[in-house]
Amino acid sequence: MYVSPSNAPDRMYRKGRPVIPTFDFAESIFLRYGIDDFLDGQLIPAAIRFPKQSVNRGSLSKPEDVLFHENGKYDGLGAVAFTVVDIPERIIGDQGSTYVFFMHHDPHEDNYAHSEIWSDQEQRTGEYRKPSPSVKLKFRIQLCQRIRTESIRIEAVRKRS
Repeated sequence: MYVSPSNAPDRMYRKGRPVIPTFDFAESIFLRYGIDDFLDGQLIPAAIRFPKQSVNRGSLSKPEDVLFHENGKYDGLGAVAFTVVDIPERIIGDQGSTYVFFMHHDPHEDNYAHSEIWSDQEQRTGEYRKPSPSVKLKFRIQLCQRIRTESIRIEAVRKRS
């Protein structure tokens, strides 16, 4: 599904548009996945990356936009959709530390919809704070429980590298 820069959809480019800091809870989020990232009808926890999992916001893109790369880097990967409300909001680690998770719009010049899933400590400083390994695992498990094969928008045909 290679899309060259010359024929990429116009909606992909930032063109000076501002960061949109707020996300509606019902907004769709698009995530790339590989053919080996589903097991028994559910996305596997290893498919969720840290730090700052890269996604596209649905209000500014379509599922295929998350697969755009000028060199075809994501050709053969698939796209799943979930909503902002599916992201676990708060997770308590084994040591008692609490982390909150939220969407962060981080537009690129060639992908205005690019966003990331961020984490911060409970006080919510607005900065990214890397969660502990136990919190990462809990987050991955909880989010993946909500991403089922019914969430697939574009079927993957190759593994993610």
